[in-house]
Amino acid sequence: MAHLKKISIKGFKSILDQEIELGRLNIFIGTNGAGKSNLLEAIAMLSASIEGGIDYERLSRRGARLSSPEIFRSAFRNKDRKSTFSIDATTDNIVYRMSINAVDGFSYHSESLKKTRKNTSLCGRSNNGATINGVSLKSNIDREKSIIPVYQAFENSLPDLSSLEKFSIYAPSTPILRGVATDNSSKSPLGLYGGRLAESLRELINEASKSKELFRFFKLLDWFRSIGTREEADSKLISEHISLGRNVVTYTDKFMKTNFNELYAYDVSEGALYILFVLVLLSHKESPDFLALDNVDNTLNPGLVRNLMEQISDFIEKDKNKQVLLTTHNPTTLDAVDLFNEEHRLFVVSRNKDGHTQIKRISPPEGMDRNGWQKTYYGMKLSQIWLSGAIGGLTPGF
Repeated sequence: MAHLKKISIKGFKSILDQEIELGRLNIFIGTNGAGKSNLLEAIAMLSASIEGGIDYERLSRRGARLSSPEIFRSAFRNKDRKSTFSIDATTDNIVYRMSINAVDGFSYHSESLKKTRKNTSLCGRSNNGATINGVSLKSNIDREKSIIPVYQAFENSLPDLSSLEKFSIYAPSTPILRGVATDNSSKSPLGLYGGRLAESLRELINEASKSKELFRFFKLLDWFRSIGTREEADSKLISEHISLGRNVVTYTDKFMKTNFNELYAYDVSEGALYILFVLVLLSHKESPDFLALDNVDNTLNPGLVRNLMEQISDFIEKDKNKQVLLTTHNPTTLDAVDLFNEEHRLFVVSRNKDGHTQIKRISPPEGMDRNGWQKTYYGMKLSQIWLSGAIGGLTPGF
């Protein structure tokens, strides 16, 4: 399975010019408004383009905010402001580049797809026309549509493009998880915001090879005995003032009285719902291999954040196809990161004096091994090192 190795972004929202080399588990920590979500939306732009073109319907299906074109391109007031933004994606096998005009809509200024090793052009387009495998196309390509589907009509689809095309940003919503609000997304398997949690949970339970993954849930919370789903809620356990969907998630609380110990998603803690969402998302066979979770620490206390991150790290270790991007504000999220594992990447996201988003990878100083790290930081957890102020350029070597 191909993974996104590197992304370069220029002139997109608050990101003036950044290049980020990714692993399979990627955590982005920073203050509100630093630009973490902007990075995820740049990848959503890539994904939409590979599918056929950038438009609001495709962006919506990937969980991107539906801002105006004026917002998507750099909004800085000085010479940095341009009418276009550009995004490049590099995998093991291909480099895909696109430059987008973002004035009164989205159109292509240029676009190219190349093989990485031989730097061989597969297809491309510019003001001078378009080519596929070095052959000029006689007919012009619509400037609002990508050249990628045209290329794929001539050639077999590339696995690298397939993984990028299926990328989505997940951001579960408490009212939707509780079943009292509608999830307008149709993203398989459980919706971008959790609208199909009950249905996806039922599908997972019915799949013997996957149902055991749900036992991870019991390791994170100790107040309940089991989880499941119902098609109809017991009227005794739900207020007449609440209308739930057809399928509901059920939790059995081991401390409550027998025959009255079943809770529905409406009454259970939002943290329990959020954890279940994440575990179902990672376990379900229809989930994309390349995905993002925005605000992974949402609704969780520090202990649960740390435990959930350990579960996520374990999932990724076992499933080599998975590549996950996580944004967070909570330092305890960092404790599942192994800085000596090349598949784990930690990034600090901040704004510089001009307001530009800076994305800096945090890694051990050159030449330092695990033992040296332990001695230098007295065995402290990464969250403790963060809180001490050592990460973010305050310590030589970082």
